[in-house]
Amino acid sequence: MEIDIARVRRETESVVSFDLTEKIPGFMFGTDNLTFNTPLHVQIEVHNTGKLLLVQGTVQTELTATCGRCLEEFVYPLNIKYEDEWILREDASADQKDTAFLFDQDVIEIRDRILEQIVMALPMKFICSAECLGLCPTCGVNRNLLKCECQDKQLDPRLAGLSKWRSKD
Repeated sequence: MEIDIARVRRETESVVSFDLTEKIPGFMFGTDNLTFNTPLHVQIEVHNTGKLLLVQGTVQTELTATCGRCLEEFVYPLNIKYEDEWILREDASADQKDTAFLFDQDVIEIRDRILEQIVMALPMKFICSAECLGLCPTCGVNRNLLKCECQDKQLDPRLAGLSKWRSKD
């Protein structure tokens, strides 16, 4: 996923738009194996502010993930805002070297930068829906599909003393 910023880099106050689509292979995220259902769609505008290039846009795709409650696969839509600062390496100040994306050429490979933003936008655990009931801890049945007859009355022995306590309210 390469873009050529030669024109915008040389003209102060100029803006160039890019609309990119690329099929991306899946990747491991913690213990989850994520796959892309749709190609990665990136729409960005590069603004030359005179001191740096301000990049703004959106990243859209759909991932197949596994629910952390019921262990079923589901489609996770991803639509994130992308904002970044790019600066020519030789023009960067000490602060910018730590925070901005530094480039040396007019043709920039942005795939890794986009994937970094995707990973930062992902939840720690994927949940198929807020209403997901998950798996029964006793028999293992998916509670979204079947109702089990298990009793959830098992009490943690560390909390047994609290079960004897009664409120007088």
